[in-house]
Amino acid sequence: MNIKGKEITLRAIEAMDNPMLLKIINDDATEYMLGGWSFPVSKKSQEDWTESLNSDKSVLRCAIDIQGKGVGVAMLTDIDYKNGNAEVHIKLALDEARGRGYGTDALSTIVGYAFSELRLKCVYARISMHNTPSRRLFKKCGFEEEGVMRSRLFKKGEYIDVISFSKLNENG
Repeated sequence: MNIKGKEITLRAIEAMDNPMLLKIINDDATEYMLGGWSFPVSKKSQEDWTESLNSDKSVLRCAIDIQGKGVGVAMLTDIDYKNGNAEVHIKLALDEARGRGYGTDALSTIVGYAFSELRLKCVYARISMHNTPSRRLFKKCGFEEEGVMRSRLFKKGEYIDVISFSKLNENG
């Protein structure tokens, strides 16, 4: 089953997505904007990771697809069915996917799916203070800023604050 947005389709991650995924994970500028950290990933490691993906009810990982080409990933993680919440993540491949409305479409689509099909009450995100494009995207999609977690990330020699955002399902 695929999840259709206005222009994008959220679909299962496939082996054909490995070059795009490798581009995202190994891009220094992207890593700097996101939470967490990673080591450089080889083509073989990326292929092994993709092959190891299996069904996990607490995680929904989708490729963001435009006319048969993966341009990023949209995920729900830590899905908590009892309490009705999950964390949402959007990562777009480099310049070819950014600034074209795909992030807005993907975020709206995965949140809509979380609310209507998974019956979640709250979807939340944690965004680095310096990631202005993501902060704008989440506000545009109706997320509210909840608070600041001080000095939560260490990037390029300094500690960075993280802003918590959430969106509630007003129909659920």
